[in-house]
Amino acid sequence: MEFKYDEVLDLWVAETDFQEMKTKVRLYCGDDDDLTALAAMALNDVKSKWEQLKAAMISELYPQYCDQGNREMSADEFSSLLRLKTIDFDTIDVMYTLFCFDSGLFGGHSIQVLWDPEAEFHADVSLVG
Repeated sequence: MEFKYDEVLDLWVAETDFQEMKTKVRLYCGDDDDLTALAAMALNDVKSKWEQLKAAMISELYPQYCDQGNREMSADEFSSLLRLKTIDFDTIDVMYTLFCFDSGLFGGHSIQVLWDPEAEFHADVSLVG
């Protein structure tokens, strides 16, 4: 992965593939950190919890989708539309913030998932933007 420093956001950014889609990996870290190792760890963490993360998104957002009177869709179909676009990994506070495309389910809002990898699994899911 090739990293570029974003001075405005004060973080390192690279792009990789995740489930057949281009995904940004953004790292908030110290100057002496190994960016490649951190990005690999972040990707492995997300891959290992992806089904649980999707389940958290479905649990929080699928009922909202159904309550809005949208076209009928199964939870599996809803799940298939969730696409990860950004992984933010804060190595100082050890926290992930994931952003997913909503695939038009919620009018173009991003789905934000906050997740602490050091705690028992729990993900806070919300719509942003």
